Amino acid sequence: MEQREKELLDIYERFGKDAQSAMDFVRRNIGAGIEPVEFDMTKKDDYMPVAVDLGLPSGVKWADRNVGAKSPEETGLFFSWGNVEGVEIGKACDFSEEAYAETEGAKLGDDLDAAHDAATVNLGEPWRMPTDEEFQELYDNCDWEWTTENGYYGVRFTSKINGKSIFFSASGLGDGSSWYGRGANGNYWSASFYSSRYARRLGFGSGGVYPRDYNYRYSGFAVRAVQN
Repeated sequence: MEQREKELLDIYERFGKDAQSAMDFVRRNIGAGIEPVEFDMTKKDDYMPVAVDLGLPSGVKWADRNVGAKSPEETGLFFSWGNVEGVEIGKACDFSEEAYAETEGAKLGDDLDAAHDAATVNLGEPWRMPTDEEFQELYDNCDWEWTTENGYYGVRFTSKINGKSIFFSASGLGDGSSWYGRGANGNYWSASFYSSRYARRLGFGSGGVYPRDYNYRYSGFAVRAVQN
């Protein structure tokens, strides 16, 4: 087995156990690695999401794509919790605890305000990051399916109320100076504080969806915006 393939299988062992998804992930990434994606957020119209009304009880509408993505299957930008400067997948990153300790996000001790909200800062109002309660509402009022969109794995949430749906890419994550799990799992920050080291997130893979999970705040996760 080639060294690159061993590394990719080790990555998948850390973040997912579905054998078919693991092999698909290896086939997509073997050899060339994860290619950097170029973004220019000064051209916001190219990245501006569409607000999808799923008929949820709160009236919250969900973006049809991630912050920094031109389409639903793209990963978009990755952020540590409470910081608004995103990193494109495949580019040099430092999502380490040591680097995070020097950021504004590390100083926060409560839910995110607008100045530290990656959706609001990058897309403008009325877009904002969802709370963990809003992730739970999405989960409670939608059926979910592990599926593909234009060849990329992820989860589709289909409203039990009006039948409309949105797709969340299996974005993976940034951890330290490396990228992991693209096509195997999804990790999306909420605006909700959990503790000095953790914040709430939506996590998923082929085996399940976890709408109010939590993870290290220094991790590089995708962001999906909402608006009232």
